[in-house]
Amino acid sequence: AGAKVIVFDIQFDAPDRQSEYLKEIRSNLQARGLSKLVPAHGDSIFAKAIVEAKSNGTSIILASKLVQESTRVPPQYIQFPNAILQSANADYGLVNENPDTDGFSRQYFTFMTIESSDTLYPTLGLKAVQNFLDIPDTTMPFFNEDASKLSYGPLEIPMFSYPGRFLVNIYGPSSAQNIEGYEAWKTFNRYPLSNVVDVEDVDLNNFDEDSDWMSQFLPGEIPQWLKEIEDPETKAQLMEELGLGKDFDITQSPFYNKIVLIGVSVEVLHDVKQTSFFTFAGEQNLLPGVEYHANAIQTLLDQNFIDVYGGEISWSSDSRAAHILLIAGLSIFAYLFISFLNPLLAGVCILVEILVFLSYAIGAFTSDSLWLVKRLTGNWDSINVPGLHDSTLVLVVAPIFGVFITYTSNVLYRIIVEQKDKRFLKNTFGTYVSPDLIDQMYDSKQEPKLGGETGYNTAFFSDIQNFSLFSEMLEPERMVALMNEYLTEMTDILLDHHATLDKYIGDAIVAFYGAPVPVDDHEYLACITSLAMENHLSDLRQKWAESGDWPDIVHNIRHRVGLNSGDMVTGNMGSKMRMNYTMMGDTVNIAARLEASAKQYGVYIQVAENTYNAVKDRFEWRFLDNVRVKGKTHPVKVFELLAEKEGLSGEYSKLIPVFREGVDFYLEQKWDKGLKAFKEAETMEEMFPTRPTNPSAVYIERCEYLKANPPGDDWDGVWTLTQK
Repeated sequence: AGAKVIVFDIQFDAPDRQSEYLKEIRSNLQARGLSKLVPAHGDSIFAKAIVEAKSNGTSIILASKLVQESTRVPPQYIQFPNAILQSANADYGLVNENPDTDGFSRQYFTFMTIESSDTLYPTLGLKAVQNFLDIPDTTMPFFNEDASKLSYGPLEIPMFSYPGRFLVNIYGPSSAQNIEGYEAWKTFNRYPLSNVVDVEDVDLNNFDEDSDWMSQFLPGEIPQWLKEIEDPETKAQLMEELGLGKDFDITQSPFYNKIVLIGVSVEVLHDVKQTSFFTFAGEQNLLPGVEYHANAIQTLLDQNFIDVYGGEISWSSDSRAAHILLIAGLSIFAYLFISFLNPLLAGVCILVEILVFLSYAIGAFTSDSLWLVKRLTGNWDSINVPGLHDSTLVLVVAPIFGVFITYTSNVLYRIIVEQKDKRFLKNTFGTYVSPDLIDQMYDSKQEPKLGGETGYNTAFFSDIQNFSLFSEMLEPERMVALMNEYLTEMTDILLDHHATLDKYIGDAIVAFYGAPVPVDDHEYLACITSLAMENHLSDLRQKWAESGDWPDIVHNIRHRVGLNSGDMVTGNMGSKMRMNYTMMGDTVNIAARLEASAKQYGVYIQVAENTYNAVKDRFEWRFLDNVRVKGKTHPVKVFELLAEKEGLSGEYSKLIPVFREGVDFYLEQKWDKGLKAFKEAETMEEMFPTRPTNPSAVYIERCEYLKANPPGDDWDGVWTLTQK
């Protein structure tokens, strides 16, 4: 039918079994003269057909294979067709394939060799192209290592990843692939074998298929079904359309001057490949092996090789620079994301970066930058099918791996450094700063200035009332146990409210708010901490009383607190041998004096005016005095912290206005009226065994003294404390 090359993608390495059986029957019948009744050997018939085809100018190529058997010497050999077919002197082509690691077929061998020989064995597809282009067998291929190309006759074949292989440009899904909603693809003309062998001299078992289809392409042959047409005009028209009769033209044959491949297409024989069209239109489409050879042959004939970003894939060539730049560019973007964003947000941005890159790579391969939009909208059939030389391959695994390594290594590094930094901060500040503050110190990247830093903070001092009596009444072990429990409970409250523990001085606790990490609303935190400690101490008193293990002095334990806000210096201070993170300054000294002087008024939380002014509307207060503490020249107004806003008891709600009225009379030097108010207020003061006095009693004594010793008209109301 005019085919120039016929390629069999079928291995005929073993003799035809049925013919071998008939051969045995023929030998048994030969003595009776009946051997002619038995059909000839199938391989012999095939061999004669090959010889006849070659005589008519058609090249026949049979499949062979490079086989490796570890127990054989040598282990590698070429498995040719059986001896009968070899006698026909057909050409051979290797059908070996090496799928990529993901199971997809993308590459195709050109030549192969065996270890025991330097002979180059062409593959099935290359041999078909060689015979079709009339490339002499004496032509030797030349591999240009610098350009990573194989020259073979007129062919210039770019190698991919490994010398001897090239990328197959798949022209479309499997021929005649039927997908619902889409027209059947006609990547290559495909004919069933029953049509090819269906001539007038051959009767097919299926009567519907026996149409003598192939006869129309044989010179001078008129198919029987045409002969049976009675209408001469219809018959003449059909003969003219088929090129039959007087004007027969073999060039009208679909096989004329073509490469014809014969192979199997059913999946059960497992000769199918996964290619770039595997999931076309949302369905799995396996490509028959014979059609994979057809795509390789067409790629070679059209020289329609897939362009590779950077020119080629070869570490020994200059193309590596292009690939390194691509990997580096994507990795730099990933690094910028992880440097300026938190790991989660950076991961999302990097995922978008990868998706954009993948979209670009697929768009370059399909020569369709809008492929993703078409895919998402379900318009599969509108996605561009690349024309000749339109496809560009952009490798994605190495760039994506580079991005992944950049992201993971940076995240791991940050985790390691973060843990190291947090361990440093915890080791440095963990004993006197809450875990939340340590995290805040790390997150804000504000490392404390260990040389000392001035800031506006709040100082806290507390001390147990009459602690010397505890030392006298308790054994040392019991004293240690009591102090450990007390200090633990109080310190936990301090740290829970973002305080920094400075030190313990016996039973005293020294702390501050606002360093080493700035704390918003530190005046409020100091006040609420003091109230929380006062309330919890009441719970401890009840617990110790109920346990029956402690003397009465423990049941009535009280502590005093002094608070002051202002400028102070915080930092690591001490000698080179030993340093401590602490605070210094006049603000600190006043807070210490307020804690100590609280006993002179019989109060338990004494607050300076700076702290009071910042949070006066959020708590209940009693103005105590305008005092000049011991060792200071400037007076300071002090207040007793009573409760949170709206948290006063009924008795205190009556007490505070009366007490405030007495203070006003006192400042106006109206001693008698002041005494009357303070005596009324004293009846409402809370008294308990360990409270030596109260503010009303203090002012009664002071009014009586000043009444007897008037201070004069220039008196400013400031009272100077002579004791700490």
